[in-house]
Amino acid sequence: MKPGLFVDTGFWIALLDRRDCNHAAARDSLARLVAGYRLYVSDYVVFETLTYLNCSLRRHDLAIRFLEKTESAGFNVLEIDRATKDHAIRLFRQYSDKDFSVTDCTSFAVMTANGIRHFAGFDSHFDQMSFLPGLARE
Repeated sequence: MKPGLFVDTGFWIALLDRRDCNHAAARDSLARLVAGYRLYVSDYVVFETLTYLNCSLRRHDLAIRFLEKTESAGFNVLEIDRATKDHAIRLFRQYSDKDFSVTDCTSFAVMTANGIRHFAGFDSHFDQMSFLPGLARE
């Protein structure tokens, strides 16, 4: 069975926004990630990505296509439940020296709860929490 890998908002944005500085890295690594891992995302990451696509890029059509992909069979969307929210808020309070968003903290909590150690993303937040990158970064 393939190991799990959590896909962060930054990866989706890089993949879908050709102007993003990490677009080529995301595009070039997607097939390898799909082949090597079982991909997970949280409903919060889906919402955050939809908001970016619709409000920042002003691409409602692209947001709808992304939403439809996340609703398709085989796409593993983890829902943030009450226990995960509580864990995320504890993390947010605990790491006052970090610039973690609440969504970052929900990602850490849901990954821990589901035994997911690897991530795809381009910021250092997951590294700071000792998760392992699933793609090579420059």
